[in-house]
Amino acid sequence: MIPIVTRAEEQAKNPDPARGTDIDTKTEASAIKPTPALIVFGADKDGKPHASWFAEPDTSLATKAAGVMNMRALPLSTEAHQNIATELPQGRVFSSGRAFVPFVKKGVYDRLSVLAGPAEVTASINPAPGAAVALTSAAATSDVGDQTPKAPSSGEARYPRSWVGVVVGSLVLITEGEQDGWYEAEVIEAKAGGIFSLRWRDWPDLPLLVRRREHMALLHPNTAAIEVA
Repeated sequence: MIPIVTRAEEQAKNPDPARGTDIDTKTEASAIKPTPALIVFGADKDGKPHASWFAEPDTSLATKAAGVMNMRALPLSTEAHQNIATELPQGRVFSSGRAFVPFVKKGVYDRLSVLAGPAEVTASINPAPGAAVALTSAAATSDVGDQTPKAPSSGEARYPRSWVGVVVGSLVLITEGEQDGWYEAEVIEAKAGGIFSLRWRDWPDLPLLVRRREHMALLHPNTAAIEVA
């Protein structure tokens, strides 16, 4: 009687070299596991902490997304950074320019904030043609005092380089949504708590808008050299 050998049994005895064994496949999959290279973190409008890590191929997009979302981007340059990244979920970047940054425990977020140090200026982005924007993180602006309304007396007041310099008459950038660009608006009124009334510079007849400081952006300092009519 001639023994019958199934295809599975034959492949087990004579594996295809091109495909490799199951062990080889698992080893290869483990070898290409992404390594954390950047952490994006910040609090949302309700004060809830978010943080996640991104691999090297996504660091550029993740850094830009951090600016769009008013979060901070931390390159992993020390062993301590790498260690805390292991406690965070992996994030994702989207073609819209934003990123998925999940919630994290407050204790982990607090330790991450200490490791990152004081917040200053986050990533620079170009949300609209000809408008180079430096977005300041919410953490960096939280300790800025209320603005005192006054007319601008210099180019620096017209084009402030920090939130302290934003006064009535200053030009800043605002947007009406994720799908819209960022455009110049003039500060009409500065209220307590970092709340501003603004009007579009190029469409002054449209209704006034109200924005919180964290939903605005500063113009690039070089803009002050050329006043656009």
